[in-house]
Amino acid sequence: MTLFTAMLFTALVSVASEPARPAQPAAPVRTIETGYSFTRAPFVTPRILQEMETWMSDTGDLVVAINLTDAIGSNRFSTGGSELEVVESAGKCPFVHWKPGRLRGGSGKSFGYRYIGMTDAGVQVLETVSGGGGSGVFGNLLFLTVELGRGIGLVEERGDDGVVRAERERVVLHRWGTVVTGDRWDGELAVRGNDLLIGRDEGWFADHPDYADRQTERTLTVDIHPRAPFAFAPDLEPCADPE
Repeated sequence: MTLFTAMLFTALVSVASEPARPAQPAAPVRTIETGYSFTRAPFVTPRILQEMETWMSDTGDLVVAINLTDAIGSNRFSTGGSELEVVESAGKCPFVHWKPGRLRGGSGKSFGYRYIGMTDAGVQVLETVSGGGGSGVFGNLLFLTVELGRGIGLVEERGDDGVVRAERERVVLHRWGTVVTGDRWDGELAVRGNDLLIGRDEGWFADHPDYADRQTERTLTVDIHPRAPFAFAPDLEPCADPE
């Protein structure tokens, strides 16, 4: 055995015998005050979350982050004068619904969301429901995190040159992806630790033979561990049952 082979063999034995490293602890979830919430008024407008949805004609994750600080109150994410409809249900967070043009004889399109909960690692799960104006009402489970980022502020002038710094703080919604529930799905949803419970479908197609996969309860483990997650302070309080 050559000296190099002996050294390589010794290194491999050392690596193989090294005990497994323990999993890194989850980063603590900190609270942040923005004046908005997913569970209480004033709500994050559904228009912002709708922008993060992938069109049915596309695939993948196209819009993965939105600067909430500048999005709130902007023209781009305005509801155009249409009032938000907030539907309370016993044992659930409110469903925040937006129907564009509802007051002006609009097309019947709609979008809404309901906050389900947050994993121990800080991933927040929201149920989103999108209607295109026909009979179909399509549901997704949106996985996102609230993060604190920075953007370009004022440029410091120095003679004919300048310095660009990312010194302006902003709250960012980061999309991790979605899980499809489907057309007119309706069932139990709950976040427990880092698990997501998806109950049996009790909706329109509950007993339809083409949707057998909806007829049993399932649990998904959310193995996503963001580095520095935040949560809106009101969203850490349980949603109160309507009186």
